[in-house]
Amino acid sequence: MNKKINDLFFQKVFTKRTFLIGIVIVATLSSCSKNNDEIASETQTAALEVSHLKKGQLGGQEITYERKNGMNFFQGDIVLSDQQLTEESTANKGGASLYRWPNRTIYYTIAGNMGSINVNKINTAVNEYNSKTNTRWVLRTNQSNYVEFIFGSSNGSDGWAHIGYQGGKQTVSLDQYISVGSVIHEMGHTVGLYHEHSRQDRDQYVSIQWGNIQDGQAYNFNKYTSGTDIGPFNINSVMMYWPNSYSKNGQPTIKRANNTNFTYNRTGFTTGDINTINAMYP
Repeated sequence: MNKKINDLFFQKVFTKRTFLIGIVIVATLSSCSKNNDEIASETQTAALEVSHLKKGQLGGQEITYERKNGMNFFQGDIVLSDQQLTEESTANKGGASLYRWPNRTIYYTIAGNMGSINVNKINTAVNEYNSKTNTRWVLRTNQSNYVEFIFGSSNGSDGWAHIGYQGGKQTVSLDQYISVGSVIHEMGHTVGLYHEHSRQDRDQYVSIQWGNIQDGQAYNFNKYTSGTDIGPFNINSVMMYWPNSYSKNGQPTIKRANNTNFTYNRTGFTTGDINTINAMYP
């Protein structure tokens, strides 16, 4: 299939959160004669003036992330550990030896305040993983390394998750109105998948519409070049950003490489998603 993954096999994905205030209008208006990489770089540099944006190393690549509520958010809904942000790009760092779930098994529990509707969504998503991939999601008894599904916003439709195996207790947060497809997406981060749009080869398939991105959010569209793409790019991947993610004007922030719009519905796994996960967990 597709997807980017650390030395281990991690991939990439979605979000539409709005975190930052506008501070880069001048940089955008003055960049008409510059190429996309220059525009993205200048927009990101301006955004770094906001105090909660930080720079760190992920797999040896410098990235921009947001420090919020004591956690490190990358590309909106991926939570990185402090360890992941300080490791060098050495053998197995950020890879299979540290961040892949042992024995292909993810133990999990569900917070008591989750609500029956979201519990049903979690059960559906767990069944998708257990029936279609080599991973096994198993209800926790007394295991010390596990995932807890927690309740997020009562009026939102987003989520977030720690990326890969961290050890100890880690979290998947789900808002009240999140879809089953987006639950599968957040669980994809848990197994180690990053966002599809950040693959190294993405420019062959999609065009980032930098001028339509919310001020200060361009860093969420940077490529993650320290990983390895598995399989072909898949614009319908469950780990793909929406076409209008972080849009400031309702216009697409991602189009096909030929500058046409694409319609994307996050409903569940594609064959490519399944192949990628199974390559990670043979």
